[in-house]
Amino acid sequence: MDYSTPEASEKLQVVAIGLDNTSLGTLRDVLSRVSNVEFNGNFAQYLGRKSDLDLVRRMTNPVPDIIILDFDQDRERAAATAEQLQEVLEGKASVFAVSSQADPELIIHAMRSGCSEYLVKPLAHDRLAQAVAKVDGKRRERGRLQKTAKLTTILGAKGGAGVTAIAVHLAVYLSTLSRKKTLLIDYHPGLGDVALYLGIDKHLYNFYELVHNAARLDVNLVQGFVVSHESGLDVLPAPNSFDVVPAITEKDAEYTIGFLKTIYDYIVVDCALGLTELNLAAVQQSDETCLVATPDVPSIRNLSRYLEHLARFNHPPENVKIVVNRYSKKGDISKDHIEKILKKHVQITLPNSYAEVIEAVNSGTPISVDRGLEFVHVLRRWAESLTHEVSALPARQETKKGFGILRLTSL
Repeated sequence: MDYSTPEASEKLQVVAIGLDNTSLGTLRDVLSRVSNVEFNGNFAQYLGRKSDLDLVRRMTNPVPDIIILDFDQDRERAAATAEQLQEVLEGKASVFAVSSQADPELIIHAMRSGCSEYLVKPLAHDRLAQAVAKVDGKRRERGRLQKTAKLTTILGAKGGAGVTAIAVHLAVYLSTLSRKKTLLIDYHPGLGDVALYLGIDKHLYNFYELVHNAARLDVNLVQGFVVSHESGLDVLPAPNSFDVVPAITEKDAEYTIGFLKTIYDYIVVDCALGLTELNLAAVQQSDETCLVATPDVPSIRNLSRYLEHLARFNHPPENVKIVVNRYSKKGDISKDHIEKILKKHVQITLPNSYAEVIEAVNSGTPISVDRGLEFVHVLRRWAESLTHEVSALPARQETKKGFGILRLTSL
């Protein structure tokens, strides 16, 4: 049996105290089958008084995850050692009692001393391996719960702003460049296009069906719902028809997204139009809320309204990024004009790459991250800034004072 646990990021630290040679041999044999374990030796003596600092330092450097403690030499000193180690390590280590005696009272005494397992000699390989795997499983779970993905929510100021194309390419580039677990959520309640853009012909489940099962969420359930793209990206598609979304609440949606953040490193959410309660549930979980507009009066007007609405919900303004799609320096409305009206910096401008994007959509193949297009270059820089692999996007330029688009002054 292979007891390896390749997903763990750090090696499991194991020490033994007072273990007899036969039991030590069994321990070494079991640990040799675990790829991410480090055995730091068998200490001959129990701990004495709390003043025995040198021995404590040697036993706890590095801090052990598992301590195998033989109770047969001196049960009282072994119990005292277990208690002292639990106090010094603040309960962070699992102590396994090992003994040739299986009397229930002795087992209870060991457990009251802080031991989590009681293993009877001769040590059985499977029993010891299960105990080690249990500790490693709990360690993984603690690490998973401490993990939190960087979540980017993308919303359009009006229809046709190109949100899905941006979300798809950003997510694919994040997955490709970082080589880390990345998820793209199609948040549209019906007829979302993410699956189409990625050439995913069939999918059994959608994001809202996962939300409907929020009460029984676990990693295995999520893996049964996601679709894996050839880029390495995981996808939770939208329903492929109308009126199929089960009855869910924004709290369930927010909880589901929060759970997904403990599994993935990066999440991109392609939102439907508007600041609905469901969209706001995603926004509340976001590290970065990106509002996408095109350089035209209706779009900039809507963008201003979005910013006002988010401010009423006390959404941190520093988390809101402005993205102007299909931007041209020769256009009627400049970046400076937009910043003057919004009183907010435009972080990203994407050039008009309509022909290339349409080709990508029709073929179901996103534009390659290595292709020499300005559209790709900007999105790649964006993805790299999220992964901290390069410096962030260019700093804000000073806004020019003069502007002449009169219709914008009253937005």
